[in-house]
Amino acid sequence: MQGRGNPPLLLGRRSILTTLERVSVVLVEPMYGGNVGSVARVMANFGLGELVLVNPAPGVLGDPQLEPMARSAVDLVRRARVEQSLEAALAGVEVALAFSTRLGKLRRDVAALRPAVERLAAEVPACRVAGVFGREDRGLTTAEVDHCHWLVRIPTHPPLGSLNLAQAVGLFCYEVDQVRRASAGPDGESGRRVATVDELEGLYGHFERVLRDIGFLEEQSPDRMLNHIRRIFSRRLPDPRDARILRGILSKVELALERARGGPG
Repeated sequence: MQGRGNPPLLLGRRSILTTLERVSVVLVEPMYGGNVGSVARVMANFGLGELVLVNPAPGVLGDPQLEPMARSAVDLVRRARVEQSLEAALAGVEVALAFSTRLGKLRRDVAALRPAVERLAAEVPACRVAGVFGREDRGLTTAEVDHCHWLVRIPTHPPLGSLNLAQAVGLFCYEVDQVRRASAGPDGESGRRVATVDELEGLYGHFERVLRDIGFLEEQSPDRMLNHIRRIFSRRLPDPRDARILRGILSKVELALERARGGPG
């Protein structure tokens, strides 16, 4: 896994969508073992091999419906990584896609599934990608969506716009596999690196500290402004050097503020 001291993944131009293990599926607090089994099966149908479960409900992995629904993909569930938080699940991930049908004031930048996958293949083909899917009954929270780069919606017809969990994961896996097949051929140049979720969270936290210190954030709605800042960077997909430069600038601002207040330095 990239990050936490490991070397960067610099693969061939088509690598994220040919080496499908580089594309993971993250299920946040899944409630039913049968659904987890169905997800594993559809992942195997399209060649994805990395499943991460965030704080699954008690008994999910022992649910008697899990194995019949997974069928020959049950080993994919058995080797799934289990984490207690979304932050831990996304450690080392460079682009996280949050899937949701619910929109709101803080969920304005929405990408359709197919264009989102095609953009990844065109712009950052070597990065590590995670599709993040929420609970069966209420999906992802706003905070969990904020932790991802893009909010992705699968176009459906009203009035029944929501898909069940395995259907949504299956469509994501299908689109990944389709781009992979279309891009098969000789390797091209390595794609650029993208700052990991961990690196971006460090940057966002640094921004928040400095903006609070200079009085830029409104006390009534700081979350709204921080959400806008996240969206600015998630559209750009900054690389690690971008994040380091911006944090260097913020550190200089902090030092200048400290000097202006008569502090050391």
